[in-house]
Amino acid sequence: MQTGLAGTATGETPDQVGTTESGAAQRPGSNAGRAEAARANWRTLLAGASPREVLARLLAGDPLGLRARVAVALADHGYVFDPDRVLLRVAARVARFSSRYRGQPELDAWLRGNIDEALLELVEDDREGADQGAASSLAVLAQPLGLSAQTLHRATIALHARTLAERRAFRRLVLEVGELDLVARELGMSATEAARAARRALEAVLAVAEEVQP
Repeated sequence: MQTGLAGTATGETPDQVGTTESGAAQRPGSNAGRAEAARANWRTLLAGASPREVLARLLAGDPLGLRARVAVALADHGYVFDPDRVLLRVAARVARFSSRYRGQPELDAWLRGNIDEALLELVEDDREGADQGAASSLAVLAQPLGLSAQTLHRATIALHARTLAERRAFRRLVLEVGELDLVARELGMSATEAARAARRALEAVLAVAEEVQP
């Protein structure tokens, strides 16, 4: 089950985010080191400043390792977004709520909660057509696939409407061209179930693409 979609629009490249033996994304060492330092010094990043100032700090060198965290969350949820779009939404959300953070829950859990909420917001924005720039953010990703950015955007909306199992199977088997038996074990499915889940998501994506192509 291989398509020309492999390796695109899935978050980070292999150079940026490694994988465990099971194929799950993990943070690269440099980002992990920055994140560890940030856990010890979160007040210097999040406290005593306006949301605008906090946002500037978060985007200057990514001291909290948000880009790697976003890549992990995208894989966990099976979403396909332009990672830069997600990063900006997450950074803005963290900055907005930074004044309320007092060290509990642990920083990693708090950041993951904000990332998950930001992803849900983006899914809803796309479904409702609230973000007029969403399609254009996919232009670079759409070109190698021979699709318009608008078509790819509509295809991702169709994908995001599928179940979590279908989205994750689609990402791992179709986009990342993972090995079926290994992916099935990751997802807690039989190989047949994983293949069928990925195919259902793929059919939903292709139906949209064929609908709008001349």
